[in-house]
Amino acid sequence: MLGTVISYVYFTFVRRMYKWLLRQLTGKCELLRITQSETRPGPRTFAIESSLRYSRHRQLNCIPALDEANVDELVNGVLLVKKVNTSQYPEFPLRMKVSVSQIVGYRRLMSEVENLRKLAYSTNNPEHETLLMQLWGGLQPGVMLTARVSDQWTDIGFQGRDPATDFRGMGLLGLQNLLYFSTQHNRHARQVLTHSQHPQLGYSFAIVGINLTSVAVKLLRSGHLRSHFYNSVLDAPSLSDFHSVYVYLFYEFDKFWFAEKPADMMQFNFVLQKFENNISQLLLSSKTAHLKLNLV
Repeated sequence: MLGTVISYVYFTFVRRMYKWLLRQLTGKCELLRITQSETRPGPRTFAIESSLRYSRHRQLNCIPALDEANVDELVNGVLLVKKVNTSQYPEFPLRMKVSVSQIVGYRRLMSEVENLRKLAYSTNNPEHETLLMQLWGGLQPGVMLTARVSDQWTDIGFQGRDPATDFRGMGLLGLQNLLYFSTQHNRHARQVLTHSQHPQLGYSFAIVGINLTSVAVKLLRSGHLRSHFYNSVLDAPSLSDFHSVYVYLFYEFDKFWFAEKPADMMQFNFVLQKFENNISQLLLSSKTAHLKLNLV
């Protein structure tokens, strides 16, 4: 209760007074000061996002919650409200556009990922079946699949004879993540698959991959991935960028699993949670943090 009151007093009175004083002293609005003082794109976007969220102008404080909007129109709206002289400060609209693109793009990516997660895999959909066959071909090149429903699927880490049943939790997103890893980083995906077949420390490659899709989704929903995307993608993050995060998670989890040396698969949930906590802390520790994919 006390914390809520303090927060209300700060954002309603103290912060506004502080901003007003700085504007009188510098002749510049908060957004202009941010774009001039913060040269690094990630911290700049974080600061701009915070400034917009707590703005008293409805036209501005709605921006961090948008996922469908024309970025140029939003930036023009900021220029209009803040009355920034773009002849004097030509870098302002350019830097604002990058940050607004990242902010709105992150929300849009959340919606796109959620829609794919909700889209159930269907054995009656030829496109879904084609993607599944491409996954098999990428991970088992030169090995003929004897039948659509086959024990061979367990060779790449599915639970049973029909992998369609394993996608229930993450829908088509789980398949697309696995397929991206196996096609865009084929050699490394097959290397990780080989690791997963270790006689003592082995794990189910595809099932672990689907669980890592769940981790990636949680990091996106919670906002932890804002730091990664704001620092590594100088525009609106795309689904391909999300897939790249997934590849990072899978590759790093494989190393983490072997470093932990779990006694058996019964410890999988514990190890996965520990891994997820480590990634969350990494992304929260600094506004300049991002996940660097280092495939060796």
